[in-house]
Amino acid sequence: MKRTVLEKSFVAVMFVLVIIAFSFAERDTQKLFEKYNTKSTVETSKQKVEYTAEANPQTNIENRSARN
Repeated sequence: MKRTVLEKSFVAVMFVLVIIAFSFAERDTQKLFEKYNTKSTVETSKQKVEYTAEANPQTNIENRSARN
């Protein structure tokens, strides 16, 4: 009887420790996300810089023919 109570207590303590560890990990992840978020860090004086993935249409045609 004592063994089952001991095992249940051990499981409960481990569960609490896992919850604490994940809460610290989530908090650190949020800090890193805020630190390296490009929308909030890439700015010029008085205006935001928006990056687009546009390329020259001629370059796209050449790339298509090179693939075929």
